[in-house]
Amino acid sequence: MKGMAFVAVLAGLGLLYVLTKNREGFVAEFVDRSNDERTEELSTSSYTQDTNHFKMTKGPYVPPPGIETPFRVNGYNSYMPN
Repeated sequence: MKGMAFVAVLAGLGLLYVLTKNREGFVAEFVDRSNDERTEELSTSSYTQDTNHFKMTKGPYVPPPGIETPFRVNGYNSYMPN
């Protein structure tokens, strides 16, 4: 019975070797470095009122046609169509 346990241990070690030798190594080219520059800019303070979700449009603001309502949407007055 001791011989059978020895064979089972050797088989387990052999299986472990086969499973680990085919692993792909680390490739540094696939690391995302796109946010490093922004992190360096904000290293002293991250309390700026800047967001990447909504950028204000440049140029003069032209209100849409209609009647102005007392409600606001995204910093602009809401208008109801005529």
